[in-house]
Amino acid sequence: MSDAPVRETSPWRKRILILLLILGIGGYFAFEVIQDAARDLSEGRIPAGIPDSILENITMDREMNGDLWKANVGKVERGKDWANLFSIDVEVLRGNGQIWTLKAPKGRYFEKNMRADITEPKGTMTDGGILFHYRAPLASWDQKSNSVVFSRGFEASGDLGLFEAGHMTLVPGGIMEADKGATLKWFDQEGKQ
Repeated sequence: MSDAPVRETSPWRKRILILLLILGIGGYFAFEVIQDAARDLSEGRIPAGIPDSILENITMDREMNGDLWKANVGKVERGKDWANLFSIDVEVLRGNGQIWTLKAPKGRYFEKNMRADITEPKGTMTDGGILFHYRAPLASWDQKSNSVVFSRGFEASGDLGLFEAGHMTLVPGGIMEADKGATLKWFDQEGKQ
C-alpha cells in the first residue's frame, strides 16, 4: 500500500463547481441569444413585437364609403403588420347626417385582416337634435364591412332613453343591430320612464 494521504473532496467544493458549471452554460446561452438579436438588428430585421417606428401627434382626415373620418392619435407604435394606438380621438361625419365621436385610451390595428380593436371607447352620437352618450369595454372595427362590433357590451343614454346590449353591431348608415338581445327604456319629455 501506498503511504500517500487520501484526499477527500469537500461537498461544498462539488456544489460550487456544479453552480459554476450551470452559470457558465446559462451565460453561454444568454450570450448567444443577445448576439443573435443584435445580428437581426444590424441586418435591419426587427424582432416580432418590437415597433420599427414610433409616431406622435398624428392627425388624419379620410373619406370612406361616404363618411368623413377625422382622427387624432397621440402616439402610434408601428410594427411590420400592426400598430398600437394611444390616446385616440375620432369624429365620424356619416353620410346620413349623424355625427359620431369616439375617445379611447388605446387600440391596436391589424393590417393583414384590416381591422382594429379599441379598448374602452366612449363618445357621442348626434342625429339632428338627438344626442346620445355611449360607452363600451371593447369595439372592433372591420374595414372591409365598415362595421363596428361591440362584443363585450354597449350602453347608450340620452334625454330620450337608455339602450343596453350585451353584443351590438354598428353597420354602415348608423344602424345598430343587437341580434343577441337588448334593453331599451324610453323617457317622456319630463324624463319619466
